[in-house]
Formats: sequence, structure tokens, C-alpha cells
Amino acid sequence: MNTINGIRDRGGPHEFLTPQRLDFDLLMHIESGTAGHTVDFTDYPLRAGDVLWVRAGQVHQWGAIDDIEGAVVMFGSHTIDDHTRDLIRSRPVRPRSHWPARDLEASPVPRVVELLTISIGPSATERSALHEAALAHGLALLLVQLARVETPGDVTSTGPTHEAFTWFRDHIEEHFHRWHKVSEYADRLGYSARTLNRLARQNTGLSAKELIDERVVLEAKRRLSHGDASVSEIAEELGFDDASNFSSYFRRQTHLTPGSFRTRSRVGNGGGSTG
Repeated sequence: MNTINGIRDRGGPHEFLTPQRLDFDLLMHIESGTAGHTVDFTDYPLRAGDVLWVRAGQVHQWGAIDDIEGAVVMFGSHTIDDHTRDLIRSRPVRPRSHWPARDLEASPVPRVVELLTISIGPSATERSALHEAALAHGLALLLVQLARVETPGDVTSTGPTHEAFTWFRDHIEEHFHRWHKVSEYADRLGYSARTLNRLARQNTGLSAKELIDERVVLEAKRRLSHGDASVSEIAEELGFDDASNFSSYFRRQTHLTPGSFRTRSRVGNGGGSTG
């Protein structure tokens, strides 16, 4: 566990000026100050008491990092046991990144954060295996409690999530860079496209095709805003026949060309929306 001040001092003044794509998770509890923060092109206002979770693979950009202080936990996927991680992942239809303090007032989250903070104890080199296990369990408890906080405005299913929808969502994450048609997922899963579409609308309010497109476009935005791959290279990586087809698809979905989006994202706009 660290602090925003600590990572700011280690990173230096230029580390936090451009978009980052981390290969580990970053969890922050804001203790003082205000600033903006962008996660996957959505802007979040951070204030005291808020929690922000940036997951591995997401693109995020710091705002006025000098204006906020708080606790930071950076962890890899191996830190949380598989069963707990799967439960946390299956809880929301879409992963939530930001929890305003007002949403956490009635939850155990503030107390769990306090418990985790005071449990840090000695430096990492001096901790025993038992101490490390306690920290891992404390972090898992915090993530579980965050997953249990209701998300305002979320579309909720009238019953338990059908396993076919969970499989569909998992297959999108695994195959979106090759499969862009609902029929391809339906053939693999053994369900009709009509069933997948019905389950998608029940759980998200979007059609099955819209969920696929949402994931493809998100990855395109991530690669355009972070990294130097050409539009042609990104098109190939995402399963398009050529750059022209990819550009037409991206423009239909976002009303921007890939080049325009890349330019906007690198001057701090990001094409995002306010959350």
C-alpha cells in the first residue's frame, strides 16, 4: 500500500501528464483535495471519501494529481484468489470505476479502508507470510464490499444472471478482436442469436451486437490513445480486413475518424463523457 504523494514523488513531474495503460490494478481512496481523473475515456470528479479503481488494461489519465492525497493500493490479479475474483467480476454487468463518498456512506467500505490502512505495518521486506495473507484478505474484503455497492442507473435483471449471458460476456472479452458478429458467438456457445440478444437486453439494455461493438470500440480507443501503432496496424489487430473498413466502422460508432480521436485523446480531451 502506498500514497498518492509517494507515487507522485517516485514518478516525477512528467510521469502523470499523458494517458497510462497499466498491467496491474490501481485502487485509490481520496482523503483530501479535489481533481479530475479519466478512466477509459469517462471523466470522474474525485473528492474526499471517493474510491477509484483502475483495472489492468484500462487506459487512465491523471488530472491535477498535486491537488489530491490519499491511500493507493497497486496489485496484480494473483493477489486475489480465483473464486473471489470471479465473484467480483460477475457481480456488475460493467465494471465500475468510481464510487463517490455519498454512495459509500451506508456501506462498510470506509471502515474496511481504515482497517486495511492500519494493517499495513512493516515494510514489504519485513512482513511475514501471515502478514501478507492478512493484507490480501483485507484487499479482497474491500473489493467485495465495493462490488456490493449498488450502481445508480444500472439496468438490472429481473432474476439471477443466466449462465449463457456470463459465457457470452466472457467470450466477447476473449474473442472481440476476431469475432464481430453475434452469430459467431451463438455458434460457439450453442445458443441462438435471438437468445443472446434477449439476455443482453435483460442484463444491459443493449443488444448483443451493441455489446460486441462497445468492446471493439473501447479497445480501439485504448490503442489509439496509448501507443504508437498505426491505424492500419490497429485495424489488423482488431480483426478488420483493412484500415478503410476499420475507419468506417469507428466513425459510425463514434462520429470521429481514428486519427481525429487519437489527436483529441492526446491533448487531454479523450473523447470521453462525464460520469
